[in-house]
Amino acid sequence: MFMESSFKPKRNFLVDVKESVFGTLPDSEDLSRKVRLGFLNAIVRPARRLSNSDAVGFAEKQIDLTLARAFREALQSAGLKSCMSDNTFGQMHYYDTHPGSDEPPVLMIHGIGSSGQCFALLALMLKNKRRVVLPDLFHFSGFSDPNNPVMTRIDHTRSLSEFIASISPTAADVVGLSLGGWLAMSLAIENPGLVKSLTLLNPSGLGFRPYALRDTLIYLSWSKFHSLYPGIMSAFPYSGVPIVSSVLKRGVYRVLKDDGVRDFVKTVGPGDFLDKDLAKIACPTLLMWGMQDKLLSPETPLALVRGIPKCQGYWVRDAAHILCLEAPLNVFDCLVRFLDLERIEDNNFVSLVRSTHRLYPMQAISQQDTEDN
Repeated sequence: MFMESSFKPKRNFLVDVKESVFGTLPDSEDLSRKVRLGFLNAIVRPARRLSNSDAVGFAEKQIDLTLARAFREALQSAGLKSCMSDNTFGQMHYYDTHPGSDEPPVLMIHGIGSSGQCFALLALMLKNKRRVVLPDLFHFSGFSDPNNPVMTRIDHTRSLSEFIASISPTAADVVGLSLGGWLAMSLAIENPGLVKSLTLLNPSGLGFRPYALRDTLIYLSWSKFHSLYPGIMSAFPYSGVPIVSSVLKRGVYRVLKDDGVRDFVKTVGPGDFLDKDLAKIACPTLLMWGMQDKLLSPETPLALVRGIPKCQGYWVRDAAHILCLEAPLNVFDCLVRFLDLERIEDNNFVSLVRSTHRLYPMQAISQQDTEDN
């Protein structure tokens, strides 16, 4: 039998900080965001060396949450209103350029671990042309509040079906990035009446190398992520810019290491992949594929162009996986043509983006292309 010792091990300073200071840090809206961020950064900097420390993870997540809240407020002021919608799976948070409108929306579904904020740039560029809606998928980085511990691909598809029906009496033009593209295709197959058109940006959802991708995400380490990152984000300023690129890189790593990502990936089975159902997608489909993508198989875009009856695909050179951030001008220009919005004049924000970003070379994907092209 072990006797209880009176010796108490010396506590780690960072753990004390987490429990005593963060636990009492007020969430008041009156608290200066600048002071809050400065305080959190003062703790993170000396702890950077301890990359596996709970204190580091906690502090970094607090910074992410604070920045997300601040960005939500900024988007509100810019015309992307923060809204909530109840459905079977909980309360879904979303951004809407015209909340309460009956206008058919352009619905943009983000990728795994992320939130609707990743489409903010495109939404602000399009907001004078169409109603744009950006939902936060349950269990990831956004502000949605699930009523369940974990959701499968089918659950996410059903939650989006309920969401579309709750905000629009007619079908939506659906844009999906990565996992969002998978769910967009799933929507078009399961509920074709809700989807008027599809725009797919480096979508996942086909059965190429499924276990390699699953294991990569479940067992992702910071050292392994170093080699993977250029295949996720390769364009300026996400690569090649001192300090800025490092901060963004660390943020993407935290997104992919989130418990929600691990839990979702573990639910995926052979029946979730859509290879055999692509012919059921009857709506017009636009596919854009960043050629530097190393997260997904290069066989994916070829299978989509060959399998979806009304699919027009484009290679985007020098860009990787997250096209809405790396190549927003390419995506915007293609969407404007695809959705027949060219007659509506661009807003001033588009001019700003054109002055700070560049267009990447593109070429049509042919059914005769090979993955080595």
